[in-house]
Amino acid sequence: MAKSKKSNSNIVNALMYIIIGVLFCVFRAGVINWLMTIAGVLFIVFGVIDITKGGITQGVLNIAIGVIILLGGWLFLEIVLIVFGVLIAVKGVLSLATALKRKKANAFEVLFAVLTIVAGIMLIISKWAIMDWFFVVMGVLFIVDGALALLGKK
Repeated sequence: MAKSKKSNSNIVNALMYIIIGVLFCVFRAGVINWLMTIAGVLFIVFGVIDITKGGITQGVLNIAIGVIILLGGWLFLEIVLIVFGVLIAVKGVLSLATALKRKKANAFEVLFAVLTIVAGIMLIISKWAIMDWFFVVMGVLFIVDGALALLGKK
């Protein structure tokens, strides 16, 4: 009986991975809209629940966070993506400098550093195109993982 429940749970998990993967591939960066809306609504709901249970301070704080996520989440996301792009580009420049300092530079290290710089710059300039690719890759990984789980592979 316990093995049957575990098998059913594994099948449900595998199917959920496949569904999430398909959603990521189809809606790409649009998934962020859903996630931010869901997160904002959940914070507001939990805030209302906290207030009804007597935790007024925690409830008001949760509601405020939910409203900020719903109304200003995109501003924060834009800033985070730009900062992340700058950090990736700087990491690429440092990796490139380290690779080129060696007497015998490894071509793979140089190529990877250059690709890292390009990815950072693209994230700064064209963040939504990069986000679309990111979600497609994540979607494919989820689909493959779900399919392998259905086939009983690890």
